[in-house]
Amino acid sequence: LPYRVRWQDLKDLFRRAGTVLRADVSLGPDNRSRGYGNVVLATAEDAGRAIDMLNGYCWQTRILEVRPDRFGASVDETGASLAIGGSDGHSSGFPPASNPYDDITFGHDSGTGMKTLFVGNLPFHIQWQDLKDLFRAAGTVARADVALGPDGRSRGFGTVSFVTEDGAERARRMFDGYEFNGRQLKVHYDK
Repeated sequence: LPYRVRWQDLKDLFRRAGTVLRADVSLGPDNRSRGYGNVVLATAEDAGRAIDMLNGYCWQTRILEVRPDRFGASVDETGASLAIGGSDGHSSGFPPASNPYDDITFGHDSGTGMKTLFVGNLPFHIQWQDLKDLFRAAGTVARADVALGPDGRSRGFGTVSFVTEDGAERARRMFDGYEFNGRQLKVHYDK
């Protein structure tokens, strides 16, 4: 992605393909863009249309690479997740895609148990993608969120929703008390 692009710009661009539920640009600890992001669209059809329309699209001199989110690619009951990177002739860091639709998976909530965890005492520079990346070790993550204050800064806690109850329980056991960037995480089922 162009480094000046913010989440709202990304959302506006992807609205051409369908209903955007969420758009995020990954930021480093210095609050600068890392040059990639994620967009969650309402349907798999919208995601496919976005890939067709915007993969290879030149945006502010950068060529976009748009593909399904391959790092724990998952969607919740409402949408499909895409990863977006940019290139100026260099490798994007994304793994090569064979069939771009292979890794779009669907999570269905059976309503039988708890799948969402509360995560407290997070380092303040952590964003939702960092939280998702960490908890992916326990199972397939449907969604991760970090609570933000009115000033847009982290409040130091968040939630992680898993596709399965087993994944949530494994994560609770793995990460409750886990030291993450010098802070001991507090993990329990979200109420």
